[in-house]
Amino acid sequence: MNIFTLDDAERIPKGTAVSVGMFDGVHRGHRQVLNALHTFAKEIGTEPLAITFDRHPRYVLAGENNDFFLLNTNAERYRIMEECGIDNLLEIHFTQDTALLPACEFARKYLVEMLGIKGLLLGYDNMFGNKSANDFDKIPKLARECGFEIRSEKSLLCDGIEISSTQIRKALSRGDIALANRMLGYNYQISGTVVHGREIGRTLHFPTANIMCTDLHKMLPADGVYCVLLTLDNQAFEAICNIGSQPTFNSFGRTVEAHILDFDGYIYGKEITLTFIEKIRDIRKFDSTQELANQLNKDANVCRDFFRHHNIQNEKQCERF
Repeated sequence: MNIFTLDDAERIPKGTAVSVGMFDGVHRGHRQVLNALHTFAKEIGTEPLAITFDRHPRYVLAGENNDFFLLNTNAERYRIMEECGIDNLLEIHFTQDTALLPACEFARKYLVEMLGIKGLLLGYDNMFGNKSANDFDKIPKLARECGFEIRSEKSLLCDGIEISSTQIRKALSRGDIALANRMLGYNYQISGTVVHGREIGRTLHFPTANIMCTDLHKMLPADGVYCVLLTLDNQAFEAICNIGSQPTFNSFGRTVEAHILDFDGYIYGKEITLTFIEKIRDIRKFDSTQELANQLNKDANVCRDFFRHHNIQNEKQCERF
């Protein structure tokens, strides 16, 4: 994929068909838009160009210390978009000045004057520009004046719900990993580094890898115990993951820990990826360490049984069009 910035203005393909958005999650609705963008570009005799931002507007408008989380890191987002057939991407550095631009001014400055686009594809809830300017509905008039075509893509439903990044965050926040995965069209992932923890798991003969997440802005699923695939050195292992506190030991800080099934190896300092498949249960306090150990063994058996009956693989999130 060619990733351009505004500094590359001379090299960015001109006269393209474009779609503008954060594409957070690159979920099934986004992929429907990207598919339509390819079709649109082909029909008007040009190539597709996706336009996105390096930072979510919420982090600029509300500050970095808010409780808003993303479904993808930029690297993940761009990798999935490339897998979906996007060969050219323009990344705009989002600033307070960018946020102040009304929609028509944004379109004229970037889409018309800089890129000379032939077409603009809008997703069903797709908007850009300063909302307080309230001029997004004037984009069709600008298109007629400047000679580019506009098309819109309808929403996509999953379980009767319009698929969106917001709905996926809601599903993750209540631990409904199955719904989140159906909306995404792939299994949700987080990545991080294995670090030293309290090593409580070893005392229970159930060693766990404590994981420090790579990006603190990336959303974690709700507290609970999950069936996951753990990828280490390009090899996938069946595992169970605990997100949340350790109430049995009166430890209430939120942590991410994973126990790799039938594995014995030194992995401190290793980079790993957790792919969330199914939620097993909620976190609860046990009356004794033995009761906890018994439950962990039950969790492991549930996970083994799940993988035995489901063909789960680490696959690409999206195939090229």
